[in-house]
Amino acid sequence: MKRIFFVTALMIVFAQLCFAATSTLNRSDADSQARQSFELRAVDGKIFDVRIVGDDEKLVTDWFRAPEDTIYAGDYSAYLTAANSDTFSRQDVELFADDHDKNYPQRINVTRDNHDGFYFVRGVNNLPDLLVSKIQITSFAFAVKIFVVKDGRLQLVKFQNDKGTLQDSRDSDFRPMTYLDDGTISLTWHTNVMPDAGTYATVYMLDADNLILIPAYTKNIWSPQ
Repeated sequence: MKRIFFVTALMIVFAQLCFAATSTLNRSDADSQARQSFELRAVDGKIFDVRIVGDDEKLVTDWFRAPEDTIYAGDYSAYLTAANSDTFSRQDVELFADDHDKNYPQRINVTRDNHDGFYFVRGVNNLPDLLVSKIQITSFAFAVKIFVVKDGRLQLVKFQNDKGTLQDSRDSDFRPMTYLDDGTISLTWHTNVMPDAGTYATVYMLDADNLILIPAYTKNIWSPQ
């Protein structure tokens, strides 16, 4: 019995050590393992470094939507640290939307950053920078999720729809989100559904306290002839 208890205790300690080894990275390891790297200004104005690191990462050679691009697939995590710190902590967030291709659910296209992967949007008027994840779901649509750094953590910003319901993600087209000069945020999207087929831009106001994007208005920017 004592032997079983001792072995069990060792296994628990070993599991804890393994978790600790994967929950933090020093700056050198984070930099060397990162597929993408960003410097983000948080809600409170402080600067943080973000590293996107993939487990079981592999080169994709059969992604039919971009056969000539260099694309990586893996189980990606975000690691965050203050700009003056050497220890990155893994963030407890789901980085990608879940309505994506099941064969390659998490992808980073290093050839075209306006497709699968991550990009950031520089804040204006003292508003925070946005980290955007993007994954292609149809020929014309991408599912996007938005994150900001708040209270020293990478946190999800939810989309509010016209009915007031909050959503973790929403559809976009290939164009990146942008801050407008007045501090609102524009996202373009496309629909083929008649009679409203066309390309639109929805403009959001960022509620940084509650981490919500609130729609202000939508305008049509292209319609089929």
